[in-house]
Amino acid sequence: MLALTSPEPFTDLGAEEIEALAERHGTPLFVYDDAYFRASVSAFLKTWQSAFAHPKAYLSYKTNYMPALCRSAHALGMGADVVSGFEMEHALRLCAARDIVFNGPLKRAGELERAARDGITINIDLAEELETLEALRSSGRITTARLGLRVNPGLPVFAARDRSFVQAHAAKQRSAKFGWPLDDGLAGHMAERISASGFSFETVHAHLNSQITDATLFLAALDPVLGFVAGLRASGTQIRELNVGGGFGVPGMQRSKHGWWSALKATMGERLEDTPDETFDMAAFTRGLARRLREHGLDDLCIGCEPGRYLMSAGMVLVARVAGLKVLPEKQWVVIDAGLNILPTAAFGERRRLRFFRAGEELPVRDDDPDCTIGGPLCFEGDIVMDHARVPASLAAGDLVVLSDAGAYTVSRSTNFNQLRAAVAMRDGRDGTLVWRRETYDDVFCFSD
Repeated sequence: MLALTSPEPFTDLGAEEIEALAERHGTPLFVYDDAYFRASVSAFLKTWQSAFAHPKAYLSYKTNYMPALCRSAHALGMGADVVSGFEMEHALRLCAARDIVFNGPLKRAGELERAARDGITINIDLAEELETLEALRSSGRITTARLGLRVNPGLPVFAARDRSFVQAHAAKQRSAKFGWPLDDGLAGHMAERISASGFSFETVHAHLNSQITDATLFLAALDPVLGFVAGLRASGTQIRELNVGGGFGVPGMQRSKHGWWSALKATMGERLEDTPDETFDMAAFTRGLARRLREHGLDDLCIGCEPGRYLMSAGMVLVARVAGLKVLPEKQWVVIDAGLNILPTAAFGERRRLRFFRAGEELPVRDDDPDCTIGGPLCFEGDIVMDHARVPASLAAGDLVVLSDAGAYTVSRSTNFNQLRAAVAMRDGRDGTLVWRRETYDDVFCFSD
């Protein structure tokens, strides 16, 4: 990841602190380390800013819009990348409008008007957005707007031993919902429409995927984007910023990269190979991008990005309590009180580091301990937090489990399906200051009779 100025978070989190947090705030509970998050942001900005003449970084609000976290990032100089009207409103209360980028596939007329009036950069992802802005101008509600264009190079950014996974991934990249394709002229056509509209056209944006760990594939996918920007500038369009998006992968958490071939092997009883541990090399990526920018004559551009998971993932853990164990002939279940309603990306087959606690002590995990499936509390079969996890043989109901890398797509993507949303406590050396309260019955049914 980065050579951070602080050690790996939560390694010093002992049984006494864990139990005090759980006793005071209940479980499931997210625990946030603000000092570590600030160190992560500072280290990232140092790397990014040293690579480019005109760097810019925007915090991805969709990844985690918790106010305490956002304020820390903005205080260190980050802008905001938002994908909805309510996120935009949130960002306007926390940072300057000129430092906000409005992305996403749905931008309502009132949201577009607000963004245009405040000088927020709007990345066009639907032709109807441009038409709405033109209608707002014709009616006198706005006079101008700062626009960008989101493009899609349609190239794979994941490698895997299972070629069927890579083939399926490549097909999805080519037909993605987000961005305008570069290889069939649609992006060029939309660029011409934006230029002809008379609005300010300043930015090209390309967000390629999530949890990307291969810097070489990332750079290769950006090559046609750089060529596209160079072509726009050669034709007279005054592009000032290239935003390469985010999706930088984090260590300590892996996603399954299995396709139909792996499924067939599993059906035949073969054990599947685990996805290897992978880390995104940010220094190599920025060096490679800087070199390509020089080759295309684009090194005078502002180079933006919108990291989310890369900065946020490790700065929070999830504390859950074991509800019970179920030993079946072909599977052993450990059911905990935290599920996909508050850890939704676990559905991608993510593996996290686990620690277990009981009565003031940490329970060690040994190589001969049972391999279990960790399930959540939700009443549907797919509520699986980890399909394979080695747990202490003595694990029992009431024990605590700490799951790493819980800072991304948790608070912002939580739902109250079956269970209420969890609280967040900030780690402060005691039993935690609450920075996001637990959802209540009255929150869910606030409009009922």
